[in-house]
Amino acid sequence: MKRIGLVFALVFSLLVPTSGSAVAAVTWSQTSKLDVAFDGTFYNPQYDLQYSSAYIFDNETDEIFFYLDFLQVPTVIMFNDDKNSFGSINLDYDFDGDADVSLYTELLDLNTSHVAVDGLAYNRVTEKLLDCPVRVFADIENQSKWVGFRVSRSCLNLPNSFDLNGYAQFNPLNRDDSFDFAPYLGFEVTLPTASAGSGTSSSTAEASGATYALPSNKLNSSTSANAYSDSPVDLSKLSETLLPSVVTVKCLTGSGTGWSADASLSSSMQSAGFLSLVLTNHHVITDCLGTKSVTLTLSNGTSASGTIVSWNEDLDLAGIAVKTSIPSLQWIGPRPKQGWWVGVLGSPLGTSGILTTGIISSVNSITETFTFTAAINPGNSGGPVFDSTGRVLGLATSKRLISADTIAEGFGSAQGTPLLCSVIILCTLEKTPWGATPKFSAGPSASELALANAAKIAQDKAVADAKAVAEAAAKIAQDKAVADAKAVAEAAAKIAQDKANAESRLISEQLARLQGDYSTLSENFSSNLSKYTEAMAQVSFLQNILKTLQIQVEELLKPKPETIVCTKGSVFKIVKSIAPKCPVGYKKK
Repeated sequence: MKRIGLVFALVFSLLVPTSGSAVAAVTWSQTSKLDVAFDGTFYNPQYDLQYSSAYIFDNETDEIFFYLDFLQVPTVIMFNDDKNSFGSINLDYDFDGDADVSLYTELLDLNTSHVAVDGLAYNRVTEKLLDCPVRVFADIENQSKWVGFRVSRSCLNLPNSFDLNGYAQFNPLNRDDSFDFAPYLGFEVTLPTASAGSGTSSSTAEASGATYALPSNKLNSSTSANAYSDSPVDLSKLSETLLPSVVTVKCLTGSGTGWSADASLSSSMQSAGFLSLVLTNHHVITDCLGTKSVTLTLSNGTSASGTIVSWNEDLDLAGIAVKTSIPSLQWIGPRPKQGWWVGVLGSPLGTSGILTTGIISSVNSITETFTFTAAINPGNSGGPVFDSTGRVLGLATSKRLISADTIAEGFGSAQGTPLLCSVIILCTLEKTPWGATPKFSAGPSASELALANAAKIAQDKAVADAKAVAEAAAKIAQDKAVADAKAVAEAAAKIAQDKANAESRLISEQLARLQGDYSTLSENFSSNLSKYTEAMAQVSFLQNILKTLQIQVEELLKPKPETIVCTKGSVFKIVKSIAPKCPVGYKKK
């Protein structure tokens, strides 16, 4: 049966999180409900479990993978901290409420990127270790919050149905009161009916392939946002910017959506004349794999021929090379979070350029898929699901079915862009492109915003207090400076007045003495002419001195300079002159 447009059944797929690099598809999985309670009395968020889950992949049918999903990203030493801390998967075969087998890890360091370490399998009925290899792995490097356990189903004699729960324990001060279950009473797991080891891989040579050397990713250079939960500042402008990168993909009688990805084409693709790489879902181009040819309708209404150059059925992804230059979209950054705003552009029901919006409703960091509430319909398949900055987070892929003929609205699913790596694009330039890359940072949580607001209030208060203290200190300094300047001016004026008064008294005394001498000489003039003449000469001399003294007295008696203090705000000036005036803009204090 042809699969054109939007596939309604949910597609799960991922890169197997072990030391191997094989691509595998999830054939079965079960996940517990969210566990929000911390069961121990001594709370430690590092050991707070949210979910436990089980997965089976198509290329390892006897292997079963269990996951502990934590509130925070695990640390390398969280199970090797000298406090007997450990994590475990507990399996209750007979539903009696007591675990029969536990897979656990303790006294060992986790690796940061998929490389597995040895765990243990313990039979809690016989109280003996089982000779079943248990591989424990994590993806701390990419900020994934899970720890995985891989083990053989047949070695564990795992029944088709059993109860499962996860457990993590932290022992501060050797007390056993800091622990958490997820979920507390466990949840029932029912394995697929096929017996362990009997399944075969659904992948064939035709299901995955490439006709040219794969293009490579470019370093992340897109715009960051303070809070990805907020809608774009100008959605109309953002949509207008993104639309030229979105195309309608036509394959025979069906159609879907594609978008031009920011990537460096390989030399073989460039030699063939290709200029752009368009990404879409595999199910959009399935019926054209024989010819490898599709038709693209660009946003301006023109058509271009596309060549299918890479495809992967398990991951539901495909790459189409085009000999037309199409503006590209950014697609590398950290993994999205629940609650982020998202937009979807595509060609639902064959109508191009349709925009819908919503939020991310759930994120599966194991499968690199997420669900969202923006409306999608047949024809949206392969279209970009983008964040508030225009970065593509994933490809719109499917809608959830309620029943065989009932579709759940507001329950779209997307293949996250990390799934493109290795099968459509070689992601080699950034070692962990979906980790904490420089250009992207997730928006702050409510608690982080509250702390930031509190810090801002405290900072504003500190600035206001400091300003008030500074203004008070400046006022005190200004008042003191004005008082000091006034005191100095008054002291200088008094000294000058006292000096003038002393000099005036001395001149008056000298004049009185000279006048007495003149009277005496006048009385004796007739009898002592020579003395008179001499006296007259002296008088003339003294008169000259007197004139000089009078001039000096007059100079001393002239108006004296005054000193005033002029202010302009917190600035002041001292002005000293006869009839002094303040400069323009200053006022006399």
